[in-house]
Amino acid sequence: MRVSIYRRRCLLLLGLLPFALPALAQDLYHGITKVEVFANSAMVITPIQADRYQLVIYRLDALKNVEAAINQNIPKTEAAARAYFLKHQADIKKQFTPAVINGANGIALARHYKLDRIPAIVVDGSAVIYGVTNVDQAIAMVQTHRGARK
Repeated sequence: MRVSIYRRRCLLLLGLLPFALPALAQDLYHGITKVEVFANSAMVITPIQADRYQLVIYRLDALKNVEAAINQNIPKTEAAARAYFLKHQADIKKQFTPAVINGANGIALARHYKLDRIPAIVVDGSAVIYGVTNVDQAIAMVQTHRGARK
């Protein structure tokens, strides 16, 4: 008889799970306004967009990647390289400026936050989670900590 009561409770809870998940998700982001992720280009960050808070992903190796991409197309001789840059200067700026700005801002902010390793996720400028690439997981960790302090 106990098995059937236990089984009914489990089925009841599983039946309510789809209704409970949206409520849990709403609570997860409560009070979160900005999340900044510091990583390199090899790290897969999820999610890459957010609707309920501002999400900024900084790729700290962006400057090295831009340099490597530009150097790939540079001709070997100095005269040919100059001609190449004169011809393609506007395209190069247009293509690489956002990555350069992102990388430079990321490096400056990482120093400001005194981050000592990556990946690092900074929530609302105050809570730092290291070693996590899933933003929702990092937010859950911060919310758990905030809840424990109350």
